[in-house]
Amino acid sequence: SDFLQLLNSSAPEFLSKIVSSLSTLNIDVSDKVSDHICYRTSSLSEYTLLTTSFASCPSQLTLLTSSSIGGRPISTYKLSKPLECSSHTIDLLELPSPKEGSPYPSGLEHVEFVIPSPCHSPCSSEFPHSETLKAFAENYQNVKWSYKATDKEVNPDVSVKFDWGG
Repeated sequence: SDFLQLLNSSAPEFLSKIVSSLSTLNIDVSDKVSDHICYRTSSLSEYTLLTTSFASCPSQLTLLTSSSIGGRPISTYKLSKPLECSSHTIDLLELPSPKEGSPYPSGLEHVEFVIPSPCHSPCSSEFPHSETLKAFAENYQNVKWSYKATDKEVNPDVSVKFDWGG
């Protein structure tokens, strides 16, 4: 599909910029697993167009989940041909539609890296994964972390935003 050609051509540079930007903050993710790459759509109609298009090429990507999160649909796909980017291989694509009243331009938005927890999965309530994430972030006092998603029940995270202009 045209979208997959776009993804294959733009993802390596996007991930390289993320890895490089993290490196300037002394965060080395070379040993971290890349969980997924996110392509944000600018409208529900674009989201619908892409999900419909993806359904017609099951040999290239497989729908893993499609659910409503935060009042908007989000789908996750497994790529049959993983993206080879820098020192990482990414085989999951997250495709969210925009939240009502939160417009975004279409395009690659983020990559998530797995921060391993010392506990077995899922973590116990005595040591939630949010504590692992907070401990990781505390190693980088110079970073302006967002902690707003650390207490999510599913896939908690800490994040840092980069402004590359444009």
